[in-house]
Amino acid sequence: MTIPREPNGRPLTLYTMDLNAALTYAQEALSEGLNVAIKDWDLRDTTRYSSFQESPVFAKYWQVAVTTDDSAHGYRSTSAHQILEAVKMCTPEEYGAVHTEDLLAECQRVYSNKGSGR
Repeated sequence: MTIPREPNGRPLTLYTMDLNAALTYAQEALSEGLNVAIKDWDLRDTTRYSSFQESPVFAKYWQVAVTTDDSAHGYRSTSAHQILEAVKMCTPEEYGAVHTEDLLAECQRVYSNKGSGR
């Protein structure tokens, strides 16, 4: 499977209720060197209800946004030292996020002799 594209070459975003399909699409995009963001969405009805807030959630579905944009600019990049500092300074509950051991090990590798590139 290759990621389908618009005539101008821009990769298409996938919307699906199947989490496995979303993950497969994301893996394919990553294997093509593209950048991916997965987001969950609520399916509601504003025809019978006057607002999103009044409508019940009928289902959850997934958006897999795929882009060729460079992730090294702006909000899609984090310096390894920032992650290490956050973990040292507070608990996951205080910080509001969990950093997994594999990510922490990679951050530490960046600053080891092996990973520094020096």
